[in-house]
Amino acid sequence: MPSQFSLRVIHPAFELLKRSAPMLHFIVASIILVNGLHHFNNHHISRLICYCQLLIATDIYLLLFFITLGMLADVIYLNCIFRFIEAATLLGIGFLLIGDGHTILGALHFLLAAGYALIFYREYRIQHSETIDIKPTGITIPNFKADTEIGWQDIKTVVPRYHSIFIETFRNKKIQFQLRNNLNMEELQLIDDFCRRHQLSA
Repeated sequence: MPSQFSLRVIHPAFELLKRSAPMLHFIVASIILVNGLHHFNNHHISRLICYCQLLIATDIYLLLFFITLGMLADVIYLNCIFRFIEAATLLGIGFLLIGDGHTILGALHFLLAAGYALIFYREYRIQHSETIDIKPTGITIPNFKADTEIGWQDIKTVVPRYHSIFIETFRNKKIQFQLRNNLNMEELQLIDDFCRRHQLSA
C-alpha cells in the first residue's frame, strides 16, 4: 500500500481567482496605459519610462488576447509572472506620482501594488497547492495562505468517491472537494483502507 495519496482537486476559491484573472489583467493594463500616456505629456519625465509603461501595457493586452484564443497551455504560471510585473510597475508608478507631487494618487497606486502582490502570492499558491494529501499523520487541505493539516485524531469520517472526497471532523466541520480525475475501483479501495487504518490507530 502507498505511504500517502495525493489527489488533485477543484478548489472553489482557486477556480474563482482563475476566472477573475483576465479581468484583473485588463484593469491593471488599462491603468498602466493611462499612466504612460499621461506621463508622455509631462516633459520633465523620461520618455524611456513612458515607453516602458506602454510596452508593459501592450504585453499584458497580448497575454489577454492569447488567453482568450486558448493558445496558452500553462496560464497559471504566466499569470504569476505577469502579476509580479504588474505589482512592480504599479509600485514604480506610485513613486513617480509622489515625486510629481500627486501624493494621494501615489498612495492609491501603492495600495494597488500591494493588492496585486497579494494576488501574485495566491496565484503562486494555486500553482503549488491544488491537491489533498492523505498521509499517515493526517490529511492536508489546500488553502490560499498555507496548507492546513487535520490530524487523524480530529477526523470523524472520510468518504472517498469516484469524483469527490468528503471529510468531516469531530468539530462538525464538513469539507468536500470535487476531484480533477475520477478514481478507479482499486484506488477507491486503497484510499478507503488507508483512511480506516489510520483512523483506528489514532
